[in-house]
Amino acid sequence: MTKVTKSGPPARKATKKAVKAPTKDAAPEVSVDDSAAQVRLRRAREIVNAFDLPPKTKLFVIEYTKDMNGTQAAIRAGYSAKTAQEQSSQQLSKLMVKQAVDAVMNDRIEQGIFDGDMVISRWVEISQANPNSLTQYRRVNCRYCWGEGHRYQFTPAEMEDAKQALFDANVKRVLDELPELEWDDKGGLGFVGNRDPHPECPECWGEGVGRPFFTDTRKLGRESLPLYAGVKQTKDGLEIQMHNQTDALDKLARHFGLYKDKLADAVEKSYTREALEERFAGAMLRAQERQRQVDEERGTVVNG
Repeated sequence: MTKVTKSGPPARKATKKAVKAPTKDAAPEVSVDDSAAQVRLRRAREIVNAFDLPPKTKLFVIEYTKDMNGTQAAIRAGYSAKTAQEQSSQQLSKLMVKQAVDAVMNDRIEQGIFDGDMVISRWVEISQANPNSLTQYRRVNCRYCWGEGHRYQFTPAEMEDAKQALFDANVKRVLDELPELEWDDKGGLGFVGNRDPHPECPECWGEGVGRPFFTDTRKLGRESLPLYAGVKQTKDGLEIQMHNQTDALDKLARHFGLYKDKLADAVEKSYTREALEERFAGAMLRAQERQRQVDEERGTVVNG
């Protein structure tokens, strides 16, 4: 009897498995921070692309929401470094651009992918912004300040209108057989609305007249831009809206633990005003230093 056995596959020789070298297209390893940045970038692109904006403006919005630095965002978006600040102010003054920025920021808060350093930097910028560089109340000259003999002073257009009105009146007076009225230059030409008051004006006593002044929001700089929150039309006119500086300071104080716990307040002696101001000043210096470090890391240091 012949014994039949089922033969298996021939035995393989042991070989050393070659390790493939990474190709140029292979994705590099990314850290957790890099992954978070990629998520923020992807979400920003998705949101901004839904807005009807020019491609370059969309790129500006995406870059701006990275670090809230308008000048650097404009440069990264392809604008000239010489005009980057002006381009940034112009872009951020547009309603749809502001809506796109707000949409990206609100999404980050909702998704929990907001950069903590960016939040703190924003609070610091708002708290230190100068409201007077955004809106002012000015005392300017009255109509009699700089006129000859402190009489009413005209602008060229006003004088032309006044002479035409006098001519029309005299035509009617002639038809009515009345004597013609003579022209009076009064204080002459040269009224400039934003000139300082005359200190010896007998009409306004050197005080001039008070007028509100709003800076052109297309030209806002870093000193005032963080504070600007838009313009609102009211029944009384235009209203410049600003972010709440006290609220920003409050958030910074809470972040740095400057407020004492309520239970601890009941047991321990509360801080004196001088001690609290000293702690707050120290915390603000640390926040500014941290912001400077963040700016250096991102290459967004602005001289001055």
